[in-house]
This record gives sequence, structure tokens and C-alpha cells, in this order.
Amino acid sequence: MTQRNYVVGIDCRNMLQDAVQKQLPLKITNQQQKKWHVFKSCFLDFQSNRLTVAMPIPDHQDPDAEPAQGQEIAVSFKKGYHKCLFTTRIISQTQFTLESGPSVPALLILSPPQIEKIQRRAFNRSLAPPGEPITVTFWSSSAQGPSSDHKWRGQLYDLSAGGMGLTLLQSELPHIAEGEQVEICFIPLPGQEPLQLQARFRHATELPETGRFMLGFQLLGLEMDEHGRNLLRRIGRIVNVYKRHSKNIHVPS
Repeated sequence: MTQRNYVVGIDCRNMLQDAVQKQLPLKITNQQQKKWHVFKSCFLDFQSNRLTVAMPIPDHQDPDAEPAQGQEIAVSFKKGYHKCLFTTRIISQTQFTLESGPSVPALLILSPPQIEKIQRRAFNRSLAPPGEPITVTFWSSSAQGPSSDHKWRGQLYDLSAGGMGLTLLQSELPHIAEGEQVEICFIPLPGQEPLQLQARFRHATELPETGRFMLGFQLLGLEMDEHGRNLLRRIGRIVNVYKRHSKNIHVPS
């Protein structure tokens, strides 16, 4: 079992103060009406048990997405070789006066008692292992389950804790729009339990001279709760296995 890596107490406060001093960028994730939303922001201030962050900007055009008082959110940011995660609640919207003078809209959130650190290498894409293709089934989150009329299949191309790529023939391309949320299910390694994930469709790119397209997906919601964090750690272990397989490939001279 992977050992958990937490920062607590004075070390947690020091990490937050350093993030504020450097105005580190951060990502906010929350769920509204069963739909995941992702926002970009940055640290602005840290006082007592409260953090101030810049008013979040949706990373995808969504007029219904706006963080509100009382909502639970997940916050993640990069520091060194780690991705740092914590969950908290929104206190209120506010105004923050910058050192340069003007006031900007901001969000006041509760500071966390602890921050979990995950190795950033888990978020680097690794190619699927050679050999038997890994079949991935996916369907629109708006569908009532993976019925035969609303599900598609592709082959796993690459994977990380942040996203994945699938390849399909042009004739197999799904009728989904950029930004649409999907459910994904696949068995990443022989003998393992299936992985079921939620993701957002980002793009479809033609692979030259193959007759296939690669579909890119952003994984969603894994930072929000213990179940999601366990999936993050599991994906990190799978990515490490894939990388070892890639290193063992013999390339003829």
C-alpha cells in the first residue's frame, strides 16, 4: 500500500504562507448539480484560519459555473516535485486590495488543517503497455447508464493521474461535444478490478497515416474525497507500471 504523505501543523501553515508569498497558481474543483466544474485561481492572502484566493475563472466556458458560499471545494497546486491537495469550504466572496493599490474580486475560504502531497510524476502521461490493446468503454454522463445506444469503445493510448488518451477509427468516433462530461471504465492491468472514472472530453486529433483519431480526456473530481484520492494513488501506481513496461521494450539496432 502506498504511504500517504501529509503536511500538518506549522509545516502546513508555512507551506500556505509560501504559496501566498509567491502567489502560486491553483486549481479549484467542485460539483454542482451532479456536474464537475474546474476553475483557475491563485493564492492572495493567509490570515489565521482563512485563505484569500483570486476570484476563480472557469477553465471551460460554462455560464452556470460560479463558486458560492458554503460549497465544498478541492484545491490543488504544484510545489516542487509534488502536487498538493486539500479540501475546504467557501466562506464568502470578497474584495482584496493588492499591494499595487487596486481592489480585485476574491474568494475567502477556510484554511485546511492538513495538505496531502502526491508525486507529480504520476501526472506525466505514460503510454499504454505494448501487447494486447486495453479496451476502454465510455459514455456520456447525461445518459442513463452505459446503454448500448450511448456507449463507445476505444483503445487506451496513454494515461496519467490528470488525463488519458484513447484511439478510435474515424467510423467509430462518438457524437460528443468538446467539454462534455463522460463516464469511463477499463481494466488497466490483467487481473485488476476495473477503473471507473469521470472525465471531460477535450479534443479529437487525427493520427497521420493510421486511419485513427486520438481523443483526449481530462479526469475530474478525483481530489474531492477519499474515494477519489484512492483512485489518484492507484492511477499513479498503474502509470509507474506502464513506464517500466516502456523501458523494457527492445528496439532493434
